[in-house]
Amino acid sequence: MAKIKVCEYKEVPEGDMKKFMPKGIPIAIYKLSGQVYATSDMCNYDGSFLDENHKMHNYMVECTIHNEQWDIRTGEVVLPPATEKLKTYKAEIVGEDIYVDLV
Repeated sequence: MAKIKVCEYKEVPEGDMKKFMPKGIPIAIYKLSGQVYATSDMCNYDGSFLDENHKMHNYMVECTIHNEQWDIRTGEVVLPPATEKLKTYKAEIVGEDIYVDLV
């Protein structure tokens, strides 16, 4: 798949995330210090949606159901019980829009 427009930059609140469903794929778009990041919106520990059960800790997203955390820049587990990386996607700002490479 190629890069696709997911949303407008202004739709994502600074310091937080928002869920979008490009091509039916649940993607979380994060905006921190003006930069954008994208991960799967699915907690890979219990299958819940992160946008419905999360706290942000700078570049870490916490699923508040079991308190596991991942680094949104790399997908690496920061705090168990999760043991698998969170899927990440390349996100970029083009004009006033956010594009994600769904590969």
